[in-house]
Amino acid sequence: MAVDYLSAINKQGSGLNITQIVDSLVQAETAPQSSRIQENIDRKNAAISGYALVAAELGKMKDYAVSAQGSSAYQITSDNAAIGVKVIDQSLAGAFSGSVSVSSLAKSQTIEFTGFSSKTVAINKGTINIDFGSWSGNTFTDNSAKATQSVVVSESNNTLSGLAASLSAISGVNATVTDKGNGTFSLIINSDTGAKNALRLRVTDDASDTGLAAAFDTSSNNSSKQVVAATDATINLNGVQVTRDTNTVTDLIDGYEFKLNSTTTSAASILASTDSNSAYTKAKEFVDIFNSVNSTIEELTNRGVDGGEKGILARDTVVAGIKRQLRSLVTTALPGFEDNPRYISELGIRTERDGSLSLSESDFQKAFAREPVLFDVMVNSLARSSNPSVEVTSPSKVLSPKGGVYNFVENATDGNSATLGGIALTGNTTASGMRQYAGVSGDISGLRLTSVGGSAQTATIYYGQSFLSKITDYIKDVTGSVGILATSTTRASSSIAEYAEDQSDLEEKIAAMTDRYMSQFSAMESAVTGFKKTGEFLTGFIDSLNPKD
Repeated sequence: MAVDYLSAINKQGSGLNITQIVDSLVQAETAPQSSRIQENIDRKNAAISGYALVAAELGKMKDYAVSAQGSSAYQITSDNAAIGVKVIDQSLAGAFSGSVSVSSLAKSQTIEFTGFSSKTVAINKGTINIDFGSWSGNTFTDNSAKATQSVVVSESNNTLSGLAASLSAISGVNATVTDKGNGTFSLIINSDTGAKNALRLRVTDDASDTGLAAAFDTSSNNSSKQVVAATDATINLNGVQVTRDTNTVTDLIDGYEFKLNSTTTSAASILASTDSNSAYTKAKEFVDIFNSVNSTIEELTNRGVDGGEKGILARDTVVAGIKRQLRSLVTTALPGFEDNPRYISELGIRTERDGSLSLSESDFQKAFAREPVLFDVMVNSLARSSNPSVEVTSPSKVLSPKGGVYNFVENATDGNSATLGGIALTGNTTASGMRQYAGVSGDISGLRLTSVGGSAQTATIYYGQSFLSKITDYIKDVTGSVGILATSTTRASSSIAEYAEDQSDLEEKIAAMTDRYMSQFSAMESAVTGFKKTGEFLTGFIDSLNPKD
């Protein structure tokens, strides 16, 4: 506080330091309110810093959980690059060793129609029926599992490139127009791989524009148009020969996908085994990062009991709720992996009294040896169907279904509509007759299913959402742009702005009070000065009446 020296030496007046007196009076009256406002501002700023720290800590946990998802507890080795192997369903995969050789790869049929002058050359009109099946020379055998498709050649597509586009729109057919380099162009048509997926083109001419059949019908002359015959892959597994219509084989050994890259001159030795040590390491890494996050939140929310230092979010209900929810997620049941729910505690993960986690390696190793799928309960979401004719795939990254066991029911009348868990699915039928469905609302949102076969299907669909997936979803909600931490930060910032307005109002009040007190003390000072002058006059007058000798 500045000292008013003029007031201090004002001997004509009261001699009091008026400025200091006024400042002291104003401060005594307004200091408690000013202190409360500043405390509120400091508390909200501390809360904002605390929210940012909690979000950063949760972000570390989410980043780890995302990176760990998809981890496999299986080690697979193949001594031959001709055959690649990977796990595609951890719930079905088991340890195995085998000798695998490939004597032939699956091939698609290639048909070539030659001698055209350009890509856009006009062709005759009519209808082309495409049958699926197998050829032996010029003898064709229908594949009853695939329905005949057709293309109508009209004014909208009666060019070579137009026909290629129409054919390619059919599932199981791919057509291109290729420049041969000798001044001519060819229409090249490929089927899907597999001996029973070859194509037969049966052409009916338009009565007013004949000539399409002569150019493209293969009913009786397949061998003259066929460049490559459709064939199956031939595989020898531990001495047993099997054939498949694709080079990506998912039904050779349950839970595994075999990728046939080339034929082999000698058998490949393939070994698949579970790796309990790497699985334990992954689980321990999560326990450690969870405990680190939990420790930070505990420090922020500590209420100072038993002599501990009080945290900056000691009485914050938002972060206290996050702490409770994280602990709840650790102990929550995870449905959908089997008929009964599973728990990560089955792996030996325990919750301590302070909210931290502990992991017994011996308990983990025993549980993993007994049920390797428990590692996936923690790490990998799994989807499977009880019906081989109904396939279910993992959800999209945008939509996240809830784990559970759901009944799939197709419409018994048309087989083109279905429900999953009582919720209607959106669906469509492909050209090859497969019925595809997707869940777009409710708990099943994100699940995709494919139904094959002529009749309507039913199935039990199991979708197990892993613990890491579930905790990732929760953290995304909490730390997102509209999550509870962001909204709490916005509210705290708004409160600081309101307190700043209160501070500004108080400063105006202080200025007004100062002016008022200064006016009052100035009037008093004037009166005192007047009294002193009158006193001096009277003293002089009396002294004049009593002259001294």
